[in-house]
Amino acid sequence: MEAYWIDFIFVAGVILAMNFMAGIGVCTVLKKNITPAACELMGAALIGTYCELVTVPLVLLRAPFTVAAWFIVAGYALFDVLGIAALIRMIVKREKVERTDKKGDLAMGVLLYSAVIGLTAFVIYKSIALQHVDEDDTRFVVNAMDMVEHNTLFLTNPATGRVIDNWYGELLKDVVSPYSVFPAAVGYMTGMKAVTAYHSVMPIIFLAMLSCVYYELGERFFPGRRDYKSLFVIFLWIINIFGYYSVYGQETFVMTRLWQGKSVVAAIGIPATLMLLLDVFNDPKDWKAYVLLALVNASMCFFSGMGILLMAIMIMCFALAYTVAKKNPRIILFLGLTCIPNILCYVIHLGLKMWIIR
Repeated sequence: MEAYWIDFIFVAGVILAMNFMAGIGVCTVLKKNITPAACELMGAALIGTYCELVTVPLVLLRAPFTVAAWFIVAGYALFDVLGIAALIRMIVKREKVERTDKKGDLAMGVLLYSAVIGLTAFVIYKSIALQHVDEDDTRFVVNAMDMVEHNTLFLTNPATGRVIDNWYGELLKDVVSPYSVFPAAVGYMTGMKAVTAYHSVMPIIFLAMLSCVYYELGERFFPGRRDYKSLFVIFLWIINIFGYYSVYGQETFVMTRLWQGKSVVAAIGIPATLMLLLDVFNDPKDWKAYVLLALVNASMCFFSGMGILLMAIMIMCFALAYTVAKKNPRIILFLGLTCIPNILCYVIHLGLKMWIIR
């Protein structure tokens, strides 16, 4: 079992490192403060957006799964090369990275960071050890496994394993939210079973990213205070650990089924969107916040159909409230532009549904 854990951690670590390198490129282009948490999140949002923009057309064109898998690898390679180039340029020109954190007691800082890392590792272990799987969850895994076996994209009946001619039922939603392609590609490229990538690698990646989301969210509440931000992350992890009050609660999803697309939207997408909406509220003229919001929005469309609707509802509700409070109608236009991926995905879904029914 120890050898398997090493494989899980290694593959997840490589993906997290590639997200980080891609994020350096995003931070450099947007001239954002370069921090490990920010780079990880921005890189993941960029990759998620790329996967949505590339994979949906491939599914509609009924391309082989291997084509989609290699497109994902090519995207990672391209963004990482750009990130490495940006890092080298920064080192050569000796550009200073903006630092906003205040210096504090070194021993206390080490203690708090160790607690954050330790709690994150504990949650990762418990998430895999206590993982919940039911019939609905199994369908996503079967989709991923059948992609590798049949070299198709969502054209296999998950109940019988037979190749079908068209999408229907639950598979129809997967056309515009094809997240299963990603763990299938991870399994295909690493030699793992797709079910292993789904249930063991994905939780490590997403829980590490969730810790980064909490830390960046803490920056909005306690700017420049490393100690307060660390305590904020610790506090939220404790709530998650002891928050089992319902099988449908956010804490339960985080601890037992974060490998699911809808869980990613609930645990990562919602707080990340709230964080960026806070940035918009504080500075509505900051175009960088809109770009990042569009990336997060599109990446959540990739993970789940719930992300298509929920992200758009959250953003437009904020836009209406801000317009009424600040009497600034332009915010509706700017935030509406970030919802273009949602509109396109929903139109494609309705079009396919009407065409299939006809």
